Amino acid sequence: MPRSPVYFESIEIGEKIESIPRTVSETDIWTFAYLTADFFPLHTDAEFAKKSIFGKPIAQGMLVLSIALGMIDQVILSNYDVSSIIAFFGIKDVRFLRPVFIGDTISATAEVVDKQDFNEISGVVTYRLEVKNQRGEAVLSALYSALIRKNPSK
Repeated sequence: MPRSPVYFESIEIGEKIESIPRTVSETDIWTFAYLTADFFPLHTDAEFAKKSIFGKPIAQGMLVLSIALGMIDQVILSNYDVSSIIAFFGIKDVRFLRPVFIGDTISATAEVVDKQDFNEISGVVTYRLEVKNQRGEAVLSALYSALIRKNPSK
């Protein structure tokens, strides 16, 4: 069955996208460190991390953000024809609220909080991203935007 395109006009403020949960592994932390050169010892040195306020290594905040955005994308990709999504447009107000440890399971929710015309062919949709751990505690929040094509038939 063909999936429907998601055009700017069809997106409603208040709509929510909820991901399935995903467990953060030590491999995730090390792979992210290699990709980004973020070998800060709080993430990659167990002895260093033992002496921190967290008592053990934590995932990089940007790793948690990246995983969460990817989890939301997977929901969108599985439900819509995404040819109308032009680009990731921006991110702001990112807050790392709690540490994510190896073995924590996170889930993400994105809620549409704003829509603005951008030009004659597209608009900007802004989402509030919230990431929670397996205990239901918020670990990350942010606002991010996507540039989405307007319906060409209108």
